[in-house]
Amino acid sequence: MSRIACLISISFLLLGYCAQAQQPKTDSRPAPHKKLLVPQAYIGNSDYKGGPIKKDELRNLLQQGLTARDSTGNKYKVAGFELGYAERMIYEDSLGNLVTLMDRMSHYCLGDTLSAGVSSSIYERFKLGDTLYINRVTVLKPSGATTTEIAGKGMICILTK
Repeated sequence: MSRIACLISISFLLLGYCAQAQQPKTDSRPAPHKKLLVPQAYIGNSDYKGGPIKKDELRNLLQQGLTARDSTGNKYKVAGFELGYAERMIYEDSLGNLVTLMDRMSHYCLGDTLSAGVSSSIYERFKLGDTLYINRVTVLKPSGATTTEIAGKGMICILTK
């Protein structure tokens, strides 16, 4: 009798295992992540986001400030950005040879416009071949009653004729 009881117990265990295997499985995978939309910074109210640009056009656009929007057209308020400027300069070494070097300047601006100190001097420094960098762009993303700071894409502007 003990063999029959043992066989019955094993058959019930197998039957329970098979019944469990037959049940529909729930999806245990995590929900797919939303694609993160990274806002792109633009100079002024234009679609310019980097590359070659004339110095007069860059001056006019910079005076308008920075704007930011993502690929779906959502607009963001710019909270701050880092302005970098690489200026080509010609120096003379100790032997009298001319040497072309880059002088670099960097300044963090709060808000969407250049600070007063930078804007008073930078426009006169613009010349052919200089490079303007806009990095570390911080934008405000409204989320309900609060706003969240997120990073946006910067740009590189190369001054041309």
